[in-house]
Parts: sequence; C-alpha cells; structure tokens
Amino acid sequence: MNLLAITNKQQEIINLLYQHRFLDRIQIQTLLAHQSKGRITSWLRDLREKEYIGWIYDKNNFVKKTKPAIYYLGLNGIRYLRTTDEYPLEELRKRYRESSRKPDFIARSLLIADCCLTLKSKTLNSTHYTFVTASDYSNPDSDYSFLSELQPKLCFVKKTPRSKTVYLLEIFDPTTPRYMVKKRLNDYIEFLADGNWESETEDDKPPVILIACPTIAGLAYAKRRTRKLLEDAQEDENEDIHLRFATIEKVRSEGVTGIIWEEVGHTP
Repeated sequence: MNLLAITNKQQEIINLLYQHRFLDRIQIQTLLAHQSKGRITSWLRDLREKEYIGWIYDKNNFVKKTKPAIYYLGLNGIRYLRTTDEYPLEELRKRYRESSRKPDFIARSLLIADCCLTLKSKTLNSTHYTFVTASDYSNPDSDYSFLSELQPKLCFVKKTPRSKTVYLLEIFDPTTPRYMVKKRLNDYIEFLADGNWESETEDDKPPVILIACPTIAGLAYAKRRTRKLLEDAQEDENEDIHLRFATIEKVRSEGVTGIIWEEVGHTP
C-alpha cells in the first residue's frame, strides 16, 4: 500500500506518538520546540486526514472542547513505522489498540510525557537529565533493554559534575487493585536486592525507585506495605535500597524533580 507523503516534522510527530503513546497538542509542540501553534495544528490536521493519527476531542462538549485534543497513532502511522524497520513488531502491534485504551492508561501516558518535558526543562548548566520510556525497553540495542521485564513507567538519569543518579518511576492508577500494588512494590524490592541493576549496568549505585500514588490513602497504604516488605525481606540493613513516594497530584503540580518525595526505609 502506498502511503501519502508527509513532511519530516510530521514524521517526528509520528515517532513521538510511538514513544509516548498519547500526547496533546501542547506537549507535541513543546517536544518539537516549535513556536507556531498554527503550524502544529496544520500538521496534525493533515495527519488526521491522511489517517496517520487519531484524536480524542469532543467539539460538542463545552467543557471538553476547551482542552487540547489528545492524539495517538492511527493505522497509516503504524504502517509508516513498519516501513522504517526501526521498531519491534511486537511493540508496533500494541499501537493497533490505541483507540480503545482506557482513560487511566491515557491519563498515565500524558503524565509521563509531562515528566519528560520537566526533565528537558531542568537540563540546565551543569545538571543534565536523560530518559527512556517503556517503549524503549523493547529495543535490543538500548542500554536499558534489561528493564523490559520490570517495566518501570519511566527511567531517567540525573548527572552533575560530581554525581550520577538513576530513577525508576512507577505510577499507580486509581483503579490499580491493592494486590497489584503489593506485587509491584515487591518486584522493585527484589530487583534492587538481587543486584540486577549492578550486574546489567556495572553501576555500583542502584536506582532510586519513585512511586506515584493516586490518593493520600493510597500513598499511606503503599508506604506501610513497603515497610512490611522490607522487614520481611530483611533488607532494612541494605542502605542502597531507596523507595520514595508522592501523590500523582504532587507530580503534576510540582514536577517529577520537585521536592515532593517521601522516603521509606532509609534516610537518603
């Protein structure tokens, strides 16, 4: 099938939607570092008409139409990416289901994109941030492909002239059942305790785990459960295990790099 031609910038938009799954117009414009809202809107309209992307927008709802439209990969966008031979087929197949994703998945994707934008904005002077998203773990050439099993929602690195710290971000949705919260917390503790990070990266300093919870009650439960898991695993003597907690609202309002994280287990 012959695909209709698109510009280089439109190809960049397709690649961004592959990486982040869902993005609104403001996020796309910021990620492209483009000043013209009109040009971005024109490119997005053209991509929609050519079925490279789909969108979530209700022009008949007064409240919803005041918010930026949300975009995701469409059928021709996936076909275009397949022609590049740059993306794993298994990962591309997931994109065929984007139009039926649940609101929690979409909201989480948008939040992760905001976290990435925060990291870009905080890269100043001698402080440098880099990140990889979950879609990057499936790339066998990625230095972080070993995270494909653990599947943190985001992995980012903070470098200064004197230090390097890696963070793994986990986000619990409002509908995440408590048994799954417990399992994910245990997965992270086991990952750190088993030395998986050090063996895969040769870093002598394991990552800091950041846990974003949907409510204050959920935050309290996660912290309490983490203390219990650490006690049961007898890992409270291991000062290299760091799990920090905040609410999703705090992450949204103050950013993933904000002074919002409360540590459980050990003093930083």
